[in-house]
Amino acid sequence: MDAGLAGLLGGVIGAAVGAVGATASAWITGRKAEQQAKIQSDTQLGQARLQIEAERARALGESRKSAYLAFAEGWSQVHRALGDAAIKLGGIAASDPPEEREERRQAARRLWNEARALNGQLSRLMHVIFVEGPFAMADAAQAATGALVSDFGAAIDWLHAVDKGTETPQHGAAQEAAHGDAHSKLLEFLYAASDATTVDTPDIRNP
Repeated sequence: MDAGLAGLLGGVIGAAVGAVGATASAWITGRKAEQQAKIQSDTQLGQARLQIEAERARALGESRKSAYLAFAEGWSQVHRALGDAAIKLGGIAASDPPEEREERRQAARRLWNEARALNGQLSRLMHVIFVEGPFAMADAAQAATGALVSDFGAAIDWLHAVDKGTETPQHGAAQEAAHGDAHSKLLEFLYAASDATTVDTPDIRNP
């Protein structure tokens, strides 16, 4: 092989090696850029998902809080009316003039009927809590509502005794106990509501 041919081959081989090297370098650079773009895309997607989840949790918390507060307020209106009825009944004495006794008796009955009408509205508020969840809150709302049954019963027993003129101190004591027990159930509901709106409470039936 003469010197000219050797030089030519050397140049061709050198150019080929250079081209391969440049191609490999470009491929490696392209792969790195592609990986970096994928990492950046995955990071942005993860951040977007976290933001969506955070917004969803915030919206759910606000919706639940509104439902719980509405129920607590409705429940308190019933409880307050029953308490006012008891105050009227407690103000009745056997020595009262008949017209004063009758006035207080009628006032107590009106308040009891008002409480019953308000209690009818609690069903709708209960349905909202069942929808909002979590399931534990439905249990707490049912317990609070159920406690009002004893409160209603003690008040109406007392009222019937006043109607017949057979009331005794035990009637007032029974109503006071039922009224206090009912209020304790509301407090349990409120404590549960606080937990449900400040932490993520898992519930497979109503997440």
